[in-house]
Amino acid sequence: METISISKEEYLSLKKENELLKDQELLNKMNILIDILFEKKYGLYLGDDTRDLTEALLDNLPEWKTDSEAWDGV
Repeated sequence: METISISKEEYLSLKKENELLKDQELLNKMNILIDILFEKKYGLYLGDDTRDLTEALLDNLPEWKTDSEAWDGV
């Protein structure tokens, strides 16, 4: 077994950091804050609204594209 020695201040700092990273409520609030700041800065953030992405995906799928000549004889 190996032993690593660190200063007491560094140990307490690491301990505090670990406690903060385990705080799910704080992490959820930070995620919301990051989303808000990103939206304000870039104005491009879509959040959970993916309707336009779904439409774009369907428009680009080869299965959804039909050859108009195939329907001309119907």
